Amino acid sequence: MAIELLTADDAIARIKLCAATGEIVLGVDGIEASAGRRIGRLDLILDLSAQGITPEAAEQEAIRFVRTHSASNLLFDVVTQRAENVAERPG
Repeated sequence: MAIELLTADDAIARIKLCAATGEIVLGVDGIEASAGRRIGRLDLILDLSAQGITPEAAEQEAIRFVRTHSASNLLFDVVTQRAENVAERPG
């Protein structure tokens, strides 16, 4: 799994692209960029993987999360999974 750090606008665009590409948003992580360092913020983690919500609702919640927490020093990693692989997850 690759981590792709995105600005708030790019993260929202990536989230919106999920429906068109057959992906489901499983979560969003906020990363603080400061003095050339990247620090994962435990208070900026949105985990949608365990919630029994629709892909559309996950997309809306992820966009709301990014908009609520967007700041000039924050980057976001959007965690996704192809829709056909979701049924294969153990749990």
